[in-house]
Amino acid sequence: MARLRINYALKTNEDKTEASLLYVMFTFNGKRYKISMGVKVPPIYWDSNINRVIVSNQQPQSLQRQMKRVNKFLEAFEKSLDTIVLHPNHPNYCEKDIDIKGLVKVRIELLHGKEKQEEEKNNITPLDYFHKVVDEMPKKVIRRTSKIIDDKTVGHHKIVLKRFERFIAYKHWVASSFSIFNKNFEADMEHWMLSVEEYSANTVAATFSVMKIWLKQAEEEGLITDKSFHSWKSKGTDVQHIYLNEEELKAIYNLNFEEILKLHPNAKYEETRDIFILAAHIGIRYGDLSSLNKSNWDLVNRTVEVHTHKTGATVLVPLSPTVIEIYNKYKGKFPIPREKGKFNSQLQKIGRLAGIDQTIYIKKNVGGKVVIEEKKKYELISSHTARRSFATNLYLRCKNARLVMNFTGHTTEDNFKKYICIDKKEYADMAREYFD
Repeated sequence: MARLRINYALKTNEDKTEASLLYVMFTFNGKRYKISMGVKVPPIYWDSNINRVIVSNQQPQSLQRQMKRVNKFLEAFEKSLDTIVLHPNHPNYCEKDIDIKGLVKVRIELLHGKEKQEEEKNNITPLDYFHKVVDEMPKKVIRRTSKIIDDKTVGHHKIVLKRFERFIAYKHWVASSFSIFNKNFEADMEHWMLSVEEYSANTVAATFSVMKIWLKQAEEEGLITDKSFHSWKSKGTDVQHIYLNEEELKAIYNLNFEEILKLHPNAKYEETRDIFILAAHIGIRYGDLSSLNKSNWDLVNRTVEVHTHKTGATVLVPLSPTVIEIYNKYKGKFPIPREKGKFNSQLQKIGRLAGIDQTIYIKKNVGGKVVIEEKKKYELISSHTARRSFATNLYLRCKNARLVMNFTGHTTEDNFKKYICIDKKEYADMAREYFD
């Protein structure tokens, strides 16, 4: 394909150090054209032999960057001219109809538009960029599950963003560029989170985990070149959790609420108890409780098909007599779970009434120091205790991790063993038969 032969020229200027307007010149159908490129170049740095700006280490860095941008612009312009059809044998060629001046000017304008967008993108501050990423999250789809990012995840990212804003304010940083994320950033922010804010080690890890997601996206868009953030610690330490054994679950299920309902007639403690016991027998997450009424209940074969929102998987769970009893009590129309904070508060009162008051010692890393807290077991009961109790009790019965993982969705035994709550004594009891 024939190419448009072009040359460049600078507007005449006596002062060779003063930037002059650059023009592109060419002949088409016997007519000479001279069109402004919309960029200025000091004549002292223009090499007419190669039609490019001279870039030298002797120049200030800001000038070097400017000159490189001009050369990059010229290369893109010349490449764009290849799309103008000039070959007579081409089916789209029509010599008389070609507005060559208009076609060239359009390409120059388009390139200036792209350059402006690129400049705006490069000038964006980390804080503005992070806000943009978080604001766009509800519109994005997770590739692995083909689902829209849920509100809970978006909320977690917003919390981390506010945390980052507080850190920037604490450091009195302007944070105008991504250069702040150098090899020292992790230590600085970690020290602030542990010593000033007294966050736990797991909160620190969770914070870095979220920020790494933002920075990886920034890296893909060419906004950050420092690779230091890739090595940030983003995995927390194991946290102590509790589970309720089968006797404790029975104690809760057999509770009589007559006395407490006299004091709080509208508290719905019984509904909270029933939903918790149901979850502890089928291993459902709190977030999936609202979908129970739409689940496929098969009382003939004593199974329920539960769709998990978090992973998108569907699990078929056998029904215990207790679950069938609760199903019949509500005729398959289960109460809508209360707000999680109220739900957990009621669960802890229920646990106290059921006599689940064993003393538990919790080891925590707070503010970079290990502290031990003394708690009553009922104080640690939450909505997720149900699912953890399901997994732990089933494992203690069958001693088959793979079987239980089929219901919990864990993909590795290592993560599963961290999830269940089995202490050294319980492991010893499980192994006792092999020592007799």
